Amino acid sequence: MLKTKYKLKEDVDLLELIRDFDDDFAYEEFVNRFHPIIEKECLNKCKLRNVDKHIGKQICHDTFDKVRTSKSFKKEKLNGKEARSAITGWLYRISSNLFYDYHNSQKTDINNVNESYFDDLIEYANEVSASSNAEIRDITENILTKLNSKEREVIITDFEYKRSQKYLPEDVNESLSFRLGVKKSSIRKIRERAIVKLKKAIDEVNK
Repeated sequence: MLKTKYKLKEDVDLLELIRDFDDDFAYEEFVNRFHPIIEKECLNKCKLRNVDKHIGKQICHDTFDKVRTSKSFKKEKLNGKEARSAITGWLYRISSNLFYDYHNSQKTDINNVNESYFDDLIEYANEVSASSNAEIRDITENILTKLNSKEREVIITDFEYKRSQKYLPEDVNESLSFRLGVKKSSIRKIRERAIVKLKKAIDEVNK
């Protein structure tokens, strides 16, 4: 019944709930509405730029991650424009910027290590002595217990691969979906839930 209520809301109303209250149900409904459009656009960009399609799928995913943190879309700035078109254009701009960032990243040293979700623990690690490595390990293991088995599998895979590359190869996502017995499209949702839990747990550690 609760999710049905969100299906009846206007696109802009969903965005405001996400922006003002970080509403998970509003976010899920928003992604369901716009994900097919943005993924198609990202895959088209990959084809035009001769980029592997898994990059486009990940950039699509990152586009919706930006929706959760961006405050740039303002309802009052629609100026009579059709809301769906205005929101779609806004999402296109986000994805275009991410493609720009991706191409720039390819020009940097290949040995550069990408940040992972656990790099936030550095803030805490800097405040304790070098002899506390065991404590950091225990904290990390405790954070992982906040996740269910599927979430842990996805996050650990992310952690292993994203130390050397920003975007996961398509075959890695396929392998994950096979091992977990879920559709590839479900991996994105599992990852999103896990990241929310991780960030909350890390914030608690850093307080």
